[in-house]
Amino acid sequence: MNTELAGRLRVKVENISTFEAEHALLIKTPGQAESSLAVSASDTSGTVNVLNGGTQPVLLEISTIQQMLEPNPIIEDWVWSGDATAALDIKNTTTDQRDLDLAFDTRARHGDWRHVVGGEFERDYRDDVKSRHVWQADYDVSWFFDEKWFWQTAAGYERDHIEEIARRKQFGMGPGYEWWNDALGRFETSARLDRVELESRDGSTDTFNALGLQWELRRYLFSKRFEAIHNAEALIPDDPAINFGLDAELGIRYLVNSWASLSLLTEWDYVNGNSQNSINHTRYRLGFGIGW
Repeated sequence: MNTELAGRLRVKVENISTFEAEHALLIKTPGQAESSLAVSASDTSGTVNVLNGGTQPVLLEISTIQQMLEPNPIIEDWVWSGDATAALDIKNTTTDQRDLDLAFDTRARHGDWRHVVGGEFERDYRDDVKSRHVWQADYDVSWFFDEKWFWQTAAGYERDHIEEIARRKQFGMGPGYEWWNDALGRFETSARLDRVELESRDGSTDTFNALGLQWELRRYLFSKRFEAIHNAEALIPDDPAINFGLDAELGIRYLVNSWASLSLLTEWDYVNGNSQNSINHTRYRLGFGIGW
C-alpha cells in the first residue's frame, strides 16, 4: 500500500480484513480471470464483495486473489516490467578510455506464458584504439504447466566485431522451477539442452551440443531501497576442447525513486578449456538505469 505518511507498506494478506475499490478491476484467481465493476467492503473478515454485473455481489476471499489490475481491452491481464541501463567500466588505468555499454531487459507475463527479451551493446576504446565492439540479443519464452514448474525455450545471438569468434548462435529448451516470486523479489533455476554454433572470423564454424544451467535472483532490501542482483549461466559442452563455461553477474542496485536507479555490478566470464580456449575476465561496472 502507498500511504502519504509512511510511504510504501507491505501488509500480509491474513492481516487484511477487507478493502474497496470504486473503479473496475481485473481480478485473477486460480483458474479464472474476470472483470469486476466494483469491489466493496464486506462484513465478513478476510473477504470482499465483488460486483460483476449481477443483481447481487459475489463474496470473494481475499487470500484467493492472485492479481488485480485495471482492465485494458488491448493488454488484458498482461504484466510488463523491465529496466534499461547505461554503464561504464571501473578500472585503475592510465590509458585514455571511452566506454559505452547499453543494456535492457524486459519481461511480460500473460496467463501461463512469460516472455523475456534482453539485449546489450558494448563499444570500448583504449587510447583511441577500439578494444571491444559487441552486441547481443536474447529471447526466452516460458510456459508454466504448474504453479512453480515451467518449460523454457531460449534463443540467443551475439555479434563480435573484434574477437576471434565473430558470431554465436544458441538455441535450447528445458524445464525450470520458480522457487519464489513475490513483492520482495524472485528466484528461479532452469536446465536446458542447447545447440550452439560458433562462427570464426575466417569463416569456419563449430557446432556442438551443451547442457545449460541457469539461475536468476532478485531481492529487495531495506524497504525496497536496494535490490540485490545475481544471475548466471553455465554451459557444459560436448566439445573436448572446452570443459565448461560460466557467465555470471553479481551486484547491488540503489533505487533513487520509482523509476531511476544506480547500480554497481561485477561481471565474470570464465571458460575452462585448453590453453587456447581458456578465458578468465572480470569487469566492474557503474551504471544508471530506468525501470518500469
